[in-house]
Amino acid sequence: MTRGPSDQRTARSPTMPAPGDLITLEKWNENGQLVVSYPGWLVHDRDPILILARWRTPDLTTPYVTFAQGDLLLEVYYRQRPYSIFTLYDGRQILHRDWGEFLFRAGEDARAQLCRQLSDGAIKGHYINFTRPIRFDPDARRLAWFDLALDIWLPARGQPLLLDEEDFRALALEVRDPDLAQAVERAKDAWLSGRVRYQPCPH
Repeated sequence: MTRGPSDQRTARSPTMPAPGDLITLEKWNENGQLVVSYPGWLVHDRDPILILARWRTPDLTTPYVTFAQGDLLLEVYYRQRPYSIFTLYDGRQILHRDWGEFLFRAGEDARAQLCRQLSDGAIKGHYINFTRPIRFDPDARRLAWFDLALDIWLPARGQPLLLDEEDFRALALEVRDPDLAQAVERAKDAWLSGRVRYQPCPH
């Protein structure tokens, strides 16, 4: 998925990152190529790691959704699952803030306070990226994720849509990394069947 960068912000602490600090997010493909790098605000670095990012580039219209300039994404990165989840919010329905400052002031309560600002009605949908395990370097404030081409789009209303399955099959992951391939297949089937339910901000 092509991404636009978030607002620029420098880290507040020379040691461990705090809520509101900028994290550099890197998407890599299976050929070892860096696809895109962009900053996002740290919400928390527990498991899962939560990042808030803003879509800053011009609108990107796909057959299933428009990523509009100013939209927000709450990005969830698991250390032990073969996927990440990006929840896309309609930026026009959310009060504009200095999110770095907001999250920093919220501290350990950053996720709860952020969720109070994000309206469920503003959710366009959830984008599930199937990936290899992430690499998070808190000292460098860098998170790298390794795309496996396969994605699922879960609209706020409607049925899940499987994307780029042919590109995933072309990777021949079942030959090169059969355990990971099986984990991806299980997770994919669970999402498509509705056995997995996801709320970025549980009530």
